[in-house]
Amino acid sequence: MRSTLVHAAITCIGLLPCAQANAQLTYQIGNTTLLIDEVVDSSRVNIPWEILWGPDDRLWMTDGPLITRWDPMTDVVDTLLARGYGNGLGMALHPDFPNTPVIMAVFDTSDYYGGSLQCEVSRFTYDPVNDTITDEEVLLTYYHAGEHAGGRVLFDTTGHVLVTTADYYLNGPDTLFSPVGKTLRLATDGSVPSDNPRADHTWTWGHRNPQGLAKLPNGAIVNSEHGQLFEGNEINLLQSNENHGYPYYDGTMCFLFPDTCTSTTFSFVRPISTFTHPPSGCEFYTSDAIPEMHDKLITCILWHRGLMLFGFNDELDTVLTEEYLQGGAFDVMVRNRDIAIRPDGSFYLITNDRQDARIRWVHADASTASHDVAVPLGAPRAWPNPVSDRLFIDWPNGANAVEVHDAQGRSVPCASQRMGDRLILDVTGLHAGVYTARANDARAVRFVKR
Repeated sequence: MRSTLVHAAITCIGLLPCAQANAQLTYQIGNTTLLIDEVVDSSRVNIPWEILWGPDDRLWMTDGPLITRWDPMTDVVDTLLARGYGNGLGMALHPDFPNTPVIMAVFDTSDYYGGSLQCEVSRFTYDPVNDTITDEEVLLTYYHAGEHAGGRVLFDTTGHVLVTTADYYLNGPDTLFSPVGKTLRLATDGSVPSDNPRADHTWTWGHRNPQGLAKLPNGAIVNSEHGQLFEGNEINLLQSNENHGYPYYDGTMCFLFPDTCTSTTFSFVRPISTFTHPPSGCEFYTSDAIPEMHDKLITCILWHRGLMLFGFNDELDTVLTEEYLQGGAFDVMVRNRDIAIRPDGSFYLITNDRQDARIRWVHADASTASHDVAVPLGAPRAWPNPVSDRLFIDWPNGANAVEVHDAQGRSVPCASQRMGDRLILDVTGLHAGVYTARANDARAVRFVKR
């Protein structure tokens, strides 16, 4: 890879100011050396649970009663929401965010998600003018037992919301309107979508503790799920109106009710993979930046330390390969709670999630990558960045019109001069902060005004 600090899409970013502040870890995978930098330490995160890479090129996080956002250009962690109570679990931004400024999130009602028996599924609104999250509406609640809370959130391809819940058998057999041990599917106003399989929010059931949800390139949904037995951890392909077996089956093994093992009428959808390591958040990796991970599901592992990679068939309905990344750097990181993948193929991990939590950035060492990932044709390059007076932008093929926007998306005046494919912006009149220069052909470059 030519540079691990350049997007493989349309946006160039500056150096990560905090990346060199702590000792760098490394991990070898195939021919590629992964460099692992601590970018946010435990003085700035407490109990993070969800991370996601936003369309604003910043890392969004749930952290206790907060929703925060870290900017890799400025190394600033902003608090967008201070809810006042609860422990944040899963979060998802609307697929058309920020044009549709809807945020869905799950909060346990206690300060720690093992401390109460109820979770709240809420809708929030992002206010771009004030750069805050407002207008919480609790859409539904669900019971959970102890630390088994589920709580992962994902938008499906129809714009509806999927939410995982946990521990089916503690509430007895599945019943209509019981939200326990399921994948729920709801509209962003909390209503039941008309194409749900039942009159309630149930989409799939028979789950123990699903802690990961991921969308595959074809739009299909998979989860990663904690099992009860040694081989009971699962990857499941989720489709409407499916029973995934728990508590009668854990993994592929008959579990609590032995008479079910010989039943001629009981049926369930078997997992597409079972394994021994307790999973958490997961995402499907499509980048070429780390070739050994290309087209694989990356699943975080908790107490056993590490990551798992699952390779699929072309139809994306069968797991063909499994690989456990362990030892070395993962012995330091201990618990990996969640993953967020950037467009350039690097990714972030929540590590040591509730015991000295950290956010770490994982990227390929350019000198060891098995092939180069070039800066895309036509991508702009800006310098110096950060800038105090004049910003130079090499803009291949020119740009007919360029507008500068502040962090809230507002257009700000900025004098410019063109010299061939090079644009010179006079930024002396701008306040300190993060800005984006956008061309009318959708190319953009972010910069920091000192």
